Amino acid sequence: MYFSEIDINMKFIRIIMKNCLRNGSIILIILAAITFVHGAVPGDLDGDKIVSKDELQMAEDQLREGKITSDQLEEIKHIKENYPRTIVDCTNRTVTIYKPIKRIIAFGGYDTETISLMGDKEKIVGIPNYFKDIDFRWMFFPSLINKTAPGSASSPDLEMILNLSPDLLTCWHYYPSKLEEQLPENITVVGLDLFDPKTFVDEAKKLAYILEKEEALDNYIDGFYSKNMDIIAERTKDLPEEKRPMVYWERLKPYETFGSPNYITRVIELAGGKNIFANDDFDIAEIDAEKVVKHNPDIIIRYAGTKGPETGYSVDDPAQAEALRNEIVQRPELAQTNAVKNGRVYVMYMGLPLGIQGPIGEAYAAKIIQPDLFKDLDPQRMIQEFLSDFLDAQFDPRQHGVFIYPPL
Repeated sequence: MYFSEIDINMKFIRIIMKNCLRNGSIILIILAAITFVHGAVPGDLDGDKIVSKDELQMAEDQLREGKITSDQLEEIKHIKENYPRTIVDCTNRTVTIYKPIKRIIAFGGYDTETISLMGDKEKIVGIPNYFKDIDFRWMFFPSLINKTAPGSASSPDLEMILNLSPDLLTCWHYYPSKLEEQLPENITVVGLDLFDPKTFVDEAKKLAYILEKEEALDNYIDGFYSKNMDIIAERTKDLPEEKRPMVYWERLKPYETFGSPNYITRVIELAGGKNIFANDDFDIAEIDAEKVVKHNPDIIIRYAGTKGPETGYSVDDPAQAEALRNEIVQRPELAQTNAVKNGRVYVMYMGLPLGIQGPIGEAYAAKIIQPDLFKDLDPQRMIQEFLSDFLDAQFDPRQHGVFIYPPL
């Protein structure tokens, strides 16, 4: 484990305190030394990271003596009243935050979007190195594109991370324990995926709680996310198995697909269908074409990204999406599947079912899988509402963007 000078200094100060009489002068000197050091909790004297009633009184004495400012005292009061804050992250780790978060490295991508939507983007000091590859992000979060990219959660630049002095590092469930082992204890690591519709609201609320942005998140959840997801869930919840079409959802290359643990299985089920690999325990895997043919899917949905470009907010010409669909339809092994015979083969922009865009992707999936149930659902209207109301961005999806092909 790596230790910063602050960690060492804090341990040294605690040793001094344990061996000093608790007279007013020595306590005030120590308070002045550590109150606003990065990694320390302002106002905490005994090293337990919690501001007690006595410690708050000492800070008030310091203000009267002109040793701290009124703003510093207000921060100590705020910490006394609102911290610590504890959550259980997506890896079942119990994580405690002892003071307001001011600097964040958001390594998941979807965490960056959620933090920004809640109004805290100025706290983001580091992003993953793949953040700018996705057009949704560089179009609607332009101020973040030039932020420092200290690698990624899977391949972090530890020196750069330390230089950025984050209070908080967020990442997907694969990485928290590994990162925590490599970073000093004054950097809190939290695992949050923020892409699975089953867990998105719960995880977003935990993130909002540790950032003190509960109200901002509630406005989005109530006004967009849950409002739209609940409409879809209500209409499909009682569908019998025989009315749920079988869906093969292909990732970014032929026969790369999603199994039971993957969020796509939940997207399909919520939209009123069944993943043909819902009983397989792989997350993402390349499978034999024969397995797809054997399951005879009624619907094929193929993901496409923006690197092509093929689909997305920045793509106006559907030619590459059309070509991708034609490639799937023309695979000889798929010719006799219900999906190809009935023309139910679609290409979808990969970003839509994920994170804060989740209801938009879910709406497209619902209209593909259960068209009769969702004739009134308008994903294009949802895109415009989402961007305008929650990201303060003007975008007309009827004039720009390729999100689904063929159009619904």
